[in-house]
Parts: sequence; C-alpha cells; structure tokens
Amino acid sequence: MADVTQSPDVLVIGGGPAGAVAATVLADAGVRVVVLEKERFPRYHIGESLLSATLPIFDAIGATDAIERHGFLRKPGGTFQWGRQVEPWSFFFREDPGGRPYGYQVVRAEFDDLLLKNAREHGAEVHEEHAVTRVDTSGPTPIVHARRADGRSIRVTPRFLIDASGQQAILGSAHGLRRFNEFFKNLAIFGYFRGAERLPGELANNLFGAAFADGWFWYIPLHDDTMSVGAVIDVRRWHEVVTGDPEGTFHELISRCKPIASRLASATRVSPVRIIRDYSYDSTRFYGPGYLLAGDAACFIDPVFSTGVHLACLAAYLGGRAAAKIVRGEAPEAEVLAAYDTSYRGAFDRYLRFLYFFYDHNVEADSYFWQARRILGHVPEDMEARTAFVRLISGRGDWHSLPELVTAEQERWDDAIRRGRPAALPGVDLLRSQTTRRLLREP
Repeated sequence: MADVTQSPDVLVIGGGPAGAVAATVLADAGVRVVVLEKERFPRYHIGESLLSATLPIFDAIGATDAIERHGFLRKPGGTFQWGRQVEPWSFFFREDPGGRPYGYQVVRAEFDDLLLKNAREHGAEVHEEHAVTRVDTSGPTPIVHARRADGRSIRVTPRFLIDASGQQAILGSAHGLRRFNEFFKNLAIFGYFRGAERLPGELANNLFGAAFADGWFWYIPLHDDTMSVGAVIDVRRWHEVVTGDPEGTFHELISRCKPIASRLASATRVSPVRIIRDYSYDSTRFYGPGYLLAGDAACFIDPVFSTGVHLACLAAYLGGRAAAKIVRGEAPEAEVLAAYDTSYRGAFDRYLRFLYFFYDHNVEADSYFWQARRILGHVPEDMEARTAFVRLISGRGDWHSLPELVTAEQERWDDAIRRGRPAALPGVDLLRSQTTRRLLREP
C-alpha cells in the first residue's frame, strides 16, 4: 500500500464523480492533489441517469472517449406520465439549439470507477480504502486524519481541502451546516429488474418518470439489460411500513402505479431492495476557511430530473478551478470561495424552485414549460417555453457559470461548419445563420 503525500496542495475527500472530476481539474492545472476514498472501487451507487449538459465537463477532463467506449446507453431525453395530462409526454435534449443531443444512462459502479481511473491517469494521487475520520479546520490550514485499510492512522496537512464525501457530508455534518428540506422529506425505495418492458421506439433509452397517488417512480434502462426502478414517497407516511417490510412495500407500491406495474409484469427483480431516507438537503454555506463542499457533501435534491451527477460535476469543475486559484495565489481566498458559492448555489436553487412547481400534479405540461421559462435567466427573450424547459432540465441553464466550456462548445460548432458538417449538430437550422455570420467576419 503506497504512502500518502503528507502535505499536498489540495486534498480531496471522496472519489465519486465530484471528487474524481475535481481531482482531474486540479491535476491538469499542475496542482499536487491527493484523493482519499474510503471504499474500494468499483462499488455500488444509485443515480444512473445523466444530463446532456454535463458532457462538456467530461470533454474538459478527457473522459468522454472512455465513457463512449464503455457502451453506456445514450439517453435522448425523458418521458413523463405526470400532471393533468393522462397520456405520457416526452422531451428530447436535441430540442435546445446548441445543446448536446443526449446524456447517458450509466451503471454507477462502472461509471464512477472510470472517472476515478481517469483522475489517476491525469496525475492525481488516489488512495482507495482510506477513510477520513476527523478534520480540523481551526488552524491556518486543514489537518485531516484518516485510517488505511490495514488499520494504520495517517495525518495529512494540505494547503486546501475539498469535501466530496457524498451524503456522509463530513464537514457539513461536523460544522452543523447541513439543513434538510421539509417539503421534500421523502425516501426512495428501489431495485433492479431483468426482462422489464422498454418504452417504444425512439423513447427506449429515455428516463421514464411516472407520478401516482403516493409519489412517483423512476424507470431507467441500463446497458447491462437491467432496469433501475425506484419509488420516491413521503417518509412521514411510509417510514414504519418500509422499515418493517421493504420488499413487500416495494412491490405494493409498484402495483399502485399502473404505468410501472404493466411494464414489469414479466420482469424479475435481480437485486435486493434498497432504501435511502431524508435525502433532500443543502448547506448554509458551501465553503469555510481552507475548504469547500462539492457534490452531495454540499447539497442534494429530489432526483426527478436526475440532477445529482450533473450538480456534482458542476461543483467539482467550479471547485477544482477555485482551489487552483487559491493555492496559486491568483486571487483572495474569500473572493474565490464566495464566487464559487454563488455559482453553485444558483444552479441548485434553480432546480429547487422548479421542483416545487413540478410537484403540482394538477397542471398541464405547458404550465411546467412556462414555469421553466420564468425561472431561467440568461436566455433570449423570444425563447419558446418548451425550449426553456429542455434547457433547464438538461443542465444547460448552468452554462453561464462556465464561460470557458461555452467557448469550447462554440469552437466545436465553428469546426463543424468549417469542415462542412453543420447538419451533424443539434439545432443547426436555428443557429446556422448566427454562427456563419460570425465566421464570415473572421480574417
């Protein structure tokens, strides 16, 4: 077992998507970064559905080719049986001109392992089976205590610390920063099925979300021919029943939701039934002296739009760049961390505001679209409400906080037009004239 560098520039707690992305960003910036991950990868994790607007971050950290080669399903959009409309309705990421036309449906054990390996390949020092036991942030720099798999205790003194410890929220819990959302005081009960019926035609790889009297279900196809199926229900009503008989309760809930029950009629459950409780929360602040919180260590929101991995990667990208600026002395720490908090919290709050409205099941789909249009900032005044909805729930509404990635996306468009292949990109009919005019002005 390799020794841990005792005084790195940055220490990252946790090797999930937030930790792996942050470590890669830092390593690429020439910063000495150490990752301490308590488990041995690959390991199980829930949260399989990814948004299309996260893909530019994967490009930026050099992970896209490996993700593509792995064979994860491309997710073109989502289908909902939700609201007053009886029939299911769908959206596609390609409906937002200039956005990516798909996300992914991933097996998280494999996906997270891929991202952590990518961090190693980019130069991050990664130590698995190293559990952080205590963090002292009272001094001029953090002091981190951890225990290796062999039981040996270690002490690390980084110049800066990123807490990407997931829902364990090491610093948020220690400093009393975490606050749970009473409105979304839910629990999720879920499992995996083989032989489940897919949605028809071009919807086959979509996320399917179905509301019913007791909450809502997710239904996510995966590349290993299983279906991730989970119910999100009120913890105050269901806690005792679920605790007493999780398997019976899960199958009873399935029977209460006809769109899910009918598609599982010939399916076999191939996993244990799992439960997560009280998982919608944020933190009073996303940073402190010498540290910042990223991903689930900072906040997590009801997963109806599959924002978990997107928010984790967004925080990691922003947080990694912020930490690099701090250890390089490029800007005052307080200024950098305040900007990080503003950007990350802004994204979280947009989804939260929309979810409050989306949980009203007694409106038409168009009402959801118009609410998304009202919430989104930084969009053209003449944007269609449906397009605004797609932009919001694809994650592309967060791009204004990532100007360097927006520039990279524009260069991608420019290159396609120069090579005579603009038709290969989404929304080209709406954006062709604007982009071409700008290219014609170039020398």
